Amino acid sequence: MSVALILVIVIGGTLLMAGALVWFLVWNSRSYKRDQEQAMARLQQEIQRRGWRYEERNDAYCAYFDEGDRYIERNAVEQAMNPLGPYLNRREIYEAREIVTGTHRGRPFLAGAFRVRTPMQGETNTLRVIWVRGPGTGPALQISRVAELSSRVNAQIGQGDVQTGDAEFDLRYEVRSGNADFARAVLNPVVTAFLKTDPRKFRGFALVGGKLDFFDQVSDHRDPKVLLPALDLRCDLLDRIPNSVWH
Repeated sequence: MSVALILVIVIGGTLLMAGALVWFLVWNSRSYKRDQEQAMARLQQEIQRRGWRYEERNDAYCAYFDEGDRYIERNAVEQAMNPLGPYLNRREIYEAREIVTGTHRGRPFLAGAFRVRTPMQGETNTLRVIWVRGPGTGPALQISRVAELSSRVNAQIGQGDVQTGDAEFDLRYEVRSGNADFARAVLNPVVTAFLKTDPRKFRGFALVGGKLDFFDQVSDHRDPKVLLPALDLRCDLLDRIPNSVWH
């Protein structure tokens, strides 16, 4: 095979690959834009039907991150091991975009994308939240799925979390709160049964300043096809927490 023919094959193949890549990028961009337009059209329908509100940007909502008690260390041992944690992990919320607010099943909610920076670590990222307000406020509470082996090891070395009395739940979830009594009141048997058996995918939830947010996969919080199921999940949990807990 001649050198010229080899060059033709190599150059031709490179051009074909480059052309295919350009085509894919253009197609992907158009597809993404179309999906965005369809999602926003669905959102406008829900805004008109439900009385929701959409704001492309409103930084006044950044203050919501600082509401309420945010103390969620596992226990005194963890705090003693990492006394600088609150300072090293301090976040600055400086931008609020794509904000959807309204009520769902009688509960106020806020869904949005917040720009966050951690000055001590020099990092900047975006946090997407879907908050649903409970009927009151209480100490910060965070529930996370954890490997059973990790749960057993932490308990043995004195770093165990809050225990609810439900052995299966306590092995599968880590419970962190500055107030163990409040955590146990929220995690009553109906709630722990719900968290153990509900088929929807989530890694846990956080309840801070009376705002509930799940750790679930949300591709676009503006799209009602995604937002409504996420709101239902949060309301389903709040329905199972007795009103007496908030008092």
